[in-house]
Amino acid sequence: MIALDSRQAVIVSVSEQPTGEDRVVITLTPDNCVLALTAQQARALSTQIIQAVQRVEVKTSLAQPRQAMHRTQNHPTKNPGNTLLVK
Repeated sequence: MIALDSRQAVIVSVSEQPTGEDRVVITLTPDNCVLALTAQQARALSTQIIQAVQRVEVKTSLAQPRQAMHRTQNHPTKNPGNTLLVK
């Protein structure tokens, strides 16, 4: 179970089918909305989720270095050999 907040959660489970083709069951609470997916469908959904997460992480990481560059830009610093360097 993945708790989203105090009232909402996502439950992921496997449902064994008599036909032999088990399903990945995703239940959203408290509304009890249910997705019963084949392995292929669940794999496609998880791939799309992972890609979306990676896009968010890349966007976040690209925003951080720019802020750090602006703070250190054109500030002289000394290296251990006492040679003055300018970034």
